[in-house]
Amino acid sequence: MMITGFNHTSFTVADIGKSVEFWTRHLGFKAASVSPRQGRWQEEVTGIAGASLMVAHLYGHGHHIEFIQYLAGAIPGAPPQPAQTAAAHVCLEVDDIQKTWAELMAAGASGQGRIADVSTGPVSGCFAGYLRDPNGIIIELLEMKPG
Repeated sequence: MMITGFNHTSFTVADIGKSVEFWTRHLGFKAASVSPRQGRWQEEVTGIAGASLMVAHLYGHGHHIEFIQYLAGAIPGAPPQPAQTAAAHVCLEVDDIQKTWAELMAAGASGQGRIADVSTGPVSGCFAGYLRDPNGIIIELLEMKPG
């Protein structure tokens, strides 16, 4: 087995329009495509009978993010909490965490936690905080220490 690259990170969302708007307008990503997907291959890949999806591909900051909204076959529920198995987050480095936090909160994000001074580990001395986008995706903001 040989892994030849890292292609994308994907999140399932309840409202794909909200995610595309938030991530393009406020986080600087560019939408490459937003399109419906359905058919047998979707059912085979996802293991969800009757799966019908809307899929968005966004690019920015050296990363490819995919958002999927299930139009049929969705399982409603609250977004996972950070301590739940298989919960995920995206970490974005920022130059001013306080300013970025305030701007994203004003744009519709919600606080999962609060900004903290990291005191241990490889990013000790940095500032970090978790917030959620309008669909509940956890975004960690990380302000690296100077130098």
